[in-house]
Formats: sequence, structure tokens, C-alpha cells
Amino acid sequence: MREAPIYFEEDEDDSENEEEFTQEIKRSVVEFVVRRFGLFNSADIARVLNWKVRDVNQVLKYLECSGRVKRAKLGRTSIWTPVEERHISPMYY
Repeated sequence: MREAPIYFEEDEDDSENEEEFTQEIKRSVVEFVVRRFGLFNSADIARVLNWKVRDVNQVLKYLECSGRVKRAKLGRTSIWTPVEERHISPMYY
């Protein structure tokens, strides 16, 4: 006789880790778009990625708080730009 396969139930911790992993991927994607192409508002980024503007705004605010992107006001809208990293900049003598 064959034994039935044992199925493991998903723990709640696994779903939390998966959600955290998903958020980290979203942050990386948005940061890449801002660094690579720069000077976008959140609606443009949402259109490019086919995401909701609300989701993009949440990610951008997180990245701004962590110092990975910065917001520049342009009239009524905000333009997102990458933060210049001092250790990558060339040094002139």
C-alpha cells in the first residue's frame, strides 16, 4: 500500500515573510526606475509599472524615509529623484 503524502500547513509566519519579501521587491523595482530614469512623479511610475498610484506612493514614501530617494516639489506635483551617493561620486584633486 502507498502512503498518502504529508502536506504541511502554511504557518502565519510564512505568509508574513512572503508579504515582507513582496514589499522589498516592490521597493527595489521602484528604486531602480527612479535611479535609472529619474525625474518621475508617482503617477508616471505607476503607469510604467502598471500599478496603482496609491501603492507607488507608499513605496516612494518608505524609500524617502530610508534615504534612498528624495522628493522635489515642482509646482503642485512632486518629482522623485535618486539620492546621490557620495561614495560613488568621483573625487577630484
